[in-house]
Amino acid sequence: WTLQTGQSLHGPIGMFLGAWLISGAMMELILRLGQSLDFSRLLRLPRADWGKFTAHSGLGVTMAGIAGIMAWQAEDIRVVNVGDTWDLGGYEFTLEDVRQERGPNYFTTMADIRLAKNGTELALMNPEKRNYPVAQMPTTEAAIDYNMMRDVYVVIGDPQADGGWAVRTYIKPMANWIWLGSALMALGGLISLTDRRFRVAAGARKQNTIGGVPAE
Repeated sequence: WTLQTGQSLHGPIGMFLGAWLISGAMMELILRLGQSLDFSRLLRLPRADWGKFTAHSGLGVTMAGIAGIMAWQAEDIRVVNVGDTWDLGGYEFTLEDVRQERGPNYFTTMADIRLAKNGTELALMNPEKRNYPVAQMPTTEAAIDYNMMRDVYVVIGDPQADGGWAVRTYIKPMANWIWLGSALMALGGLISLTDRRFRVAAGARKQNTIGGVPAE
């Protein structure tokens, strides 16, 4: 596959491991049903089991997201004139305008870049290059368009001698899966902590500690 497509194996391997973790967590819950496959038993499972399932699923989602970024991210750096269109990762970008504006405490060079796919407009992105005159500090403000399947970043650079502008474009697939997986892992830990067995055990240890204090 790598020789045919020229792409890294990180993507398929990471996706497989992520799916394996999620399916393994689901299989453990299914085994709790017994031979009768009584799904009502799932409602009676301890919260620690649900927390473990949620956390392992979150780890699988995170692994898939990391693999997607490593294997399929795309990057483009070029000089673009106003009105030019370029393609990256199946998306079309058009530089429609570059203008100078003034903010509360800075001057900015702002671009209008239209993002489209298959002729359908998705967003108007406005990357900026700011200059703070008091601090004498230039900064770059990337424009971001995102959904659960990918993040698109566009950065406007310096003007070029031929009248064009340096533009950087990045596409990072499945980037938000990393945040979703992290949230699921944290949620799984919180669900496990609410398990009644842990509260009872903590109370029993506290009573044993109090009962073991010698009288003065």
